[in-house]
Amino acid sequence: NITLRRVTARMDQVNPVFERENATFSATILQGPDQISSATIRHQETGKEYHVNADNISGNHVTFTTKTLYFCHQGSYKFRIMFTNDLEFETEGITLLVKMKCRPMIVPPNTELVQESIKGSLDYKISVRCSDPNYVIMFDDQTTVLCDTSTGRYNATTLTPCARIYIPPSSEL
Repeated sequence: NITLRRVTARMDQVNPVFERENATFSATILQGPDQISSATIRHQETGKEYHVNADNISGNHVTFTTKTLYFCHQGSYKFRIMFTNDLEFETEGITLLVKMKCRPMIVPPNTELVQESIKGSLDYKISVRCSDPNYVIMFDDQTTVLCDTSTGRYNATTLTPCARIYIPPSSEL
């Protein structure tokens, strides 16, 4: 007799990460054998397989955390799960997106830089503001640059400096 066992699993979404950060992959067996004996995770684009430590296998749940990712680690990942009854199962793929940070901007004179996420986008922006209330922005069209995290490049190369407001003494008026 041949007995077929159906296995279903859910892979949790992996949030995009910046280079040199970690990412955690996890899968839960929803239907199938009770006990996982071992697991590996495979990067589909390179074919490289990583062994999942036994400490990261609990009942029907498998977790794997990568260390120090780079842009080349981006792509699709699948778990291969082995059960105590010798059944093997491969999960659906989950895509990891690795973002690249832009190089630090040169801080213009008399300013502070503020980094902000852009809602609905993987990119971010850097805005300049004056470091003292006695200063004003010199060029209104150079107050913000956008970082394209797919390339690690800014849409502009310069930000405006701030200049001191000079109020002449009343005798000069």
